[in-house]
This record gives sequence, structure tokens and C-alpha cells, in this order.
Amino acid sequence: MDISKISAFLLAVEKKSFSKAAEELSYTPSALSHIADSIELELGIKLLNRTFNGVELNENGKQLIDKLYAVVETEKALISSANSLKESNVNLRIGAYSSIAQRLLPDIIKKFKQENQKVKVSIKIGNQLRAWLKEDISDVIFTDAKPDNAKWHELLCDPYIALAPKNVLPNKKVVNKDELYDYACIVHNETVVFDNYFERNKFKEIIEFDSIDESSVISMVEKNLGIAVLPSLLVKHKSSGVHILKLKPEISRTIGFAYKTEALQNDYTAKFIKFIKKEFNL
Repeated sequence: MDISKISAFLLAVEKKSFSKAAEELSYTPSALSHIADSIELELGIKLLNRTFNGVELNENGKQLIDKLYAVVETEKALISSANSLKESNVNLRIGAYSSIAQRLLPDIIKKFKQENQKVKVSIKIGNQLRAWLKEDISDVIFTDAKPDNAKWHELLCDPYIALAPKNVLPNKKVVNKDELYDYACIVHNETVVFDNYFERNKFKEIIEFDSIDESSVISMVEKNLGIAVLPSLLVKHKSSGVHILKLKPEISRTIGFAYKTEALQNDYTAKFIKFIKKEFNL
């Protein structure tokens, strides 16, 4: 059973709302609902009562909730113990979305290691970045959302673009968002920006794609399963099999990095933060 899904499910239970939990996790309410469905399917029983006012545990859920928390806590303890064993070998722990890790971090890490040859870096990829920072799993995170109670610095603006199969809108370089409603749309689970820009019910079809690897969406577009809207940073150097279109009106995300003040007590973390600020003229 996927622990990250259990954690998301438990947050929805605590908030008594898929929407509130989704906002905190940078998911969509439908993605949270899908996660709850998958857990119930795997267990073979219903755990939630769903109403217009939100969600709450049914009798089955009330009997199993402590065990679900125990599963999460056991994994946290396991990870914590493992991290303690390897802590002496790691000086800097970075968290990032897949797209940022693929396109932004390699050059940054390479240059930083050239100036700090003894540093050992670990990079954790996923969507739980704010939680990782809060729980001291990551020292620095690269994200598109400012975490609470953390230092935040904007680095760059990353515009969203539309991706279409080669035979769709082949003569266009710019597309109005309303024109995309005629096609099936492949939607990745990191979709807060998407849902603020589009009206889902207008699309011919919505194909949900639940994965931390956003680049897999590109492969689905290449296979003519639909169009997609993704940050341009992700698509860079991976555009040979798709048709790229600028969106009108424009939409973008702001990428930045965040850290807790206490992280500056670690020499390499402090050096890395200073290095990033210098590289981006902050």
C-alpha cells in the first residue's frame, strides 16, 4: 500500500474535506477522491461517508483509522532510522518536483560541487515538498508554492504551454485555451494552476494521470491520447514527438526555493543558499 496515498487520505479525514486537503498538498479534489477510492478498493471496504459538506469516517473507517496512522508512523520511524544511519554521508538534502530536478538542478548541483568538492548531496523527488521541509526531511526545497514558516526566494517565471500530437493544430504556434476544449486532456496530479485556468467539464474527455514523473504525460501525448498543459521547464529538450503551442491568455508558475532558518546552522546548507542567491542575483 502506498504510504503517500495513506498520508493524503488521513489529511482529508483530518480536514473533513478533499478540497482543503488537496489545496495543502497541491493536488486536485478529484485526485484526492481517486486516492481514497484506491485505498478503499485495496482494502475491500468503504471507509468514508461523502456528502456535499465534505467527508467523514464511517464505522469501518473509525475502526481502522488508528491502524492507518500506525502504518504511516511506522514508515516514518523506518525512514528516520535509515536517514540517521546515512546522515554522516549526506551534507545537503534537497527536495524538488520532477520537472525542476530534471531541468534546473543538474547545472546548479554540478557548479556547486565544483566549488565544494567534499559536499555529499541527496535529492528527493516528489510532490510532498512542504511536508518534507516541515518534517526536516529536506534542508532546501525547490517548489512553485511558498511554504508556511519558511524563507522563500523567487527564482524564475516558468510559463505553461500546450502539448499536442503532431497532427493536432499543426499550423499553429499559439492557441487560445478555448480551442483546447475540443480534445481529450491528459491531466497530471499537480494541477492547482490547471484548475484555476481551465473549466474541466468543457473538455471532450479528462484523462487523470497519477505519477510523480510528469514527463510520462509527454509520451501519452505522443501516442495521440490527447493534449496536455505542462510547465515549459519540463518539456525542454523533450519536444521531438509533440507539437508545442503557446497559450493565450498566458499562464505561468513562479519557481523558487525555500528553507527554514535553522537550516543555516548547517555549513553546507548555508553555503548552498548563498550560492543560489549569487547565481540568480538575489
